[in-house]
Order: sequence, then structure tokens, then C-alpha cells
Amino acid sequence: MRLIYALTIGLSSCFILNLAIAQSVDGNRPESPQRPQLPKGMQAIEPAALDLLLAMSKKMASAKTIQFQALVHSEFPSIDGIPVIYSTAAKIALQRPNKFNVVVSGDGPSSELLYNGKKLFAYSPEKNLVAVTNAPDNIDAAAEFAYEKAGLYFPGDDLVLSNPYEHLSRGLTDAFIVGKTKLVGGVETNILVLAGRELQGQIWIGVKDNLPYMASWIYLGDSSHPRTTLVYSNWKIDSQIPQSQFDSGRFSKAIVTEFAQLEVPLK
Repeated sequence: MRLIYALTIGLSSCFILNLAIAQSVDGNRPESPQRPQLPKGMQAIEPAALDLLLAMSKKMASAKTIQFQALVHSEFPSIDGIPVIYSTAAKIALQRPNKFNVVVSGDGPSSELLYNGKKLFAYSPEKNLVAVTNAPDNIDAAAEFAYEKAGLYFPGDDLVLSNPYEHLSRGLTDAFIVGKTKLVGGVETNILVLAGRELQGQIWIGVKDNLPYMASWIYLGDSSHPRTTLVYSNWKIDSQIPQSQFDSGRFSKAIVTEFAQLEVPLK
């Protein structure tokens, strides 16, 4: 089978967003596409679209506990440049201010990422290896630390930060509402389009509960314009999470290894 260029604990919109932010910082930004002239009176950024994004963000930010599942389909170029879809599934549990657990399976090795408020654990069940490191004392800082230290991220991490709106609205050039559909997530959703210089895509947000049910992003910073689509399901907001889910004792018999970024091809 042909090599795919990346393998990580989980694929998410945050990966693409982080790449976009990094390019903005170092100045290596893609050229903005030519924008067609908008009809008179039409706004590139609709206030109603930002209101929807803000409502979703407030719902997520105010939750004390969050549990959901994510199915992620991401395109990566094969060795001959043909896009290949790589799929992962993840179960995420988060308890504010300082705990999360992510179990990932899919088209590659299974893995688990645990943060217990003091340490980060990245576990490989196939090899019975666990990478351990001290971590910051809150979810935002721990998630950033995991990415910077070892390139780890997880589906929906951009949704569970303390201020998702600030993260998702940064650098927006376009935001508008397409309409509604009942074909996503088994509920009626508003379809929201967001675009910036490096990223563009859509989020499907529940009309009644303001929860995200799907997101699809295209990264413009790569000439192949890879797409990542995330389907969110089984939402549980402010439901009790067994504390055993954040107990690192289950890794006690694993071989401890260095917490660092690995570049491993998927064959």
C-alpha cells in the first residue's frame, strides 16, 4: 500500500487551524483568492452568522463536562499526489478546568490521550507504550502543550477551549448562513459558512441545542487544498463522568517512553 504523509493520535480541524495560524505568524501566507464583487447591500461577514457561532461557543464554554464522539475523514496526498481519505473515530470526555480523555481508533494504530490535571499520557495499546510528561494546570494550556511538545491534538479540540469563539472567529473574512437542514445529526441544523485567508469551510449547528453536528474544512495553505470533515455525535453536556476515566493507573504496566513528536508513515 502507498505511503501517506502523516499519522497522528487524531485528525481534527485544530490541526488545520494551527497550520493556518503558524503561517500567519511566520509570514508564509497563501495568496488571497480573487473575491467576486458582492451585490450591493450584501455583507461578507453577516452578524447573524457570528451570532450563531457565538451561541455555539457559549454553549460549549459554559459546560462543566462534555462528552461526545467524532468521526473524522481527512485527505492526505499519497506518494504520487492522489488524495487519500484517512478516517479516525474518537471518544472524548472533558471535565473543566483540567481533565480530558481521548480514545482514538481508525485507519492506523489505536491510541489514548489522557490529561489528569498534572500530567499528560499518550498511550499505544498495541505496543503497550505510554509517553508521560508534566503538563500545565488547565485544558487550554495542556492542549497547546501537547501540540507543541509532540504534535498531538484531537477531534473537536477547537470546540472545547475556554473561548471557542475567539479561536474560530480569528482572521475571518467571510461568514454567512446558507440555510437549514434535517439531514445532519438527526436534528435540524443551521448551516454556517466560515472562511479566512488560510481556511474555509462549514459548520452544522443544532437549531435547538446550539451544538455542532458536523464541520468540513479546506486548508488553502496547501496547493492540494486538503479537506477534513468531522461528524460529531452522542453529545452529553454536564453529565457526570466516572473519575476512573481520568485515572492513569491503567497505564501502570505499560513501558514508559519519551513524550515527543514522532513522524511515522502509514503504509
